[in-house]
Amino acid sequence: MTVSKGRQVQIPVTSRSLAARTVRLLAVAALLASTAISLSPARTLAADPLSDAIAQQQRLAQLVAAQKSQLAQLAQQQTSLAGQLASTQTQLADVAVSVDQLKAEISDLDGRLAAASASYAALVGQQVSLQRQQAELAAQASARQVELGGRQRILAGRLASEYESDQTPLLQQLLTAQSLTEALSDSSYYSAIAAADKALADQIRGDEAVVDKLWQSVTIAAAATVEAATQGAARKSQLDEQRAELARASAELADLQSSLQVQLAQQQAAEAELARNQAQLSAAIASNGQALDLLANRIDQLIRQGVAGGGIPSQFSGSLHWPMGGVVTQEFGCTGVVSEPRVGSCAHFHQGIDIAAPCLTPVYAAGAGEVVFAGYNPYDAPPQAWLVIVAHSTSMVTWYAHMTARNPAGIYVGAHVAAGQLVGTENTTGHSTGCHLHWAVRVSGVFENPRLFL
Repeated sequence: MTVSKGRQVQIPVTSRSLAARTVRLLAVAALLASTAISLSPARTLAADPLSDAIAQQQRLAQLVAAQKSQLAQLAQQQTSLAGQLASTQTQLADVAVSVDQLKAEISDLDGRLAAASASYAALVGQQVSLQRQQAELAAQASARQVELGGRQRILAGRLASEYESDQTPLLQQLLTAQSLTEALSDSSYYSAIAAADKALADQIRGDEAVVDKLWQSVTIAAAATVEAATQGAARKSQLDEQRAELARASAELADLQSSLQVQLAQQQAAEAELARNQAQLSAAIASNGQALDLLANRIDQLIRQGVAGGGIPSQFSGSLHWPMGGVVTQEFGCTGVVSEPRVGSCAHFHQGIDIAAPCLTPVYAAGAGEVVFAGYNPYDAPPQAWLVIVAHSTSMVTWYAHMTARNPAGIYVGAHVAAGQLVGTENTTGHSTGCHLHWAVRVSGVFENPRLFL
């Protein structure tokens, strides 16, 4: 471009007038004035918004992971609880373990249920945090969306203004300027606006990434909230059922304990009455001593005959199990029960364990073996006791005495029984002071403490 004194200004066709930039500057200024959003890059927050959004998403991922872990832990706790509840209910129904063991199991179940309830409470707390996080993220995303829309409108206005000015004829652009000096001075503003355009475009791209991250987080939080609510409701329902099951088990145990206490009191009263009647006492002592020895000798002979036929193994491997549950009313060994015979240095010695439970409680084989006796003890003074004797090996047998005078299916001399198979029901046949099972273990011709083989 050249300027000659006294001549009109000549502007080459290849250049563009800077005067029209004034028009665009005025339009942009008006547009800027109409919005509360600043165009200056200096407005950017001290913290990078995208980094903040990513950090929020990471924190959300940790919260969701913690929630899933809590759900998994609760599911595992409830599965274990359900299995133990089912086992306890079975044991209560069959009275297959001692009352003390059932009390311990129910106490343990109570603790497990409390732990599961605490896990559920923690899960509910996590759900609340997740819902709050979702609401906060949605609010942030909406606010960012509004800001993004405002910036996009500003940039669109600028581009439209630039397009219109670029299409204005060169002469018209020159004539709109007040002077050449003014037109030339506009170039600095034009450069500034161009830089602002670029900064605004960059900021829009950054905001789009931030908004995208925020909405991703909202979606993740929403899905996790739905999953937590669904699974949480299922876990809550199962917890309620397990609480009810535990309450039923506790009530059944209380009824069982009450029944056994009554039964134990009756046995103690009968024993006291027996002690006052010397004739009956002498008969009971003879029956508990001599009759026991005579039958034991016969059983030893039967086992030797069984060995000849190859029906009884030479050794027993493994351990025995309680044949039934209930209250142990008399342990093995020296006792104060006067109806028991003298053995060694003990004036009264009990050669088994007495277990009391409600009458007709099932009695099970303590281990696998062969039935070598099933019926009334032929050596008893009337009334005779009904008993079943199982040989587990040539050297080990178990006795189940005072049972109901009727064998269940599959129980007969020579029958093979599996561990836990029904061999009879508890009763009070023979010289008995009440419904109970006399359980004895005889090894190599000597009665031993059954607890040694459990």
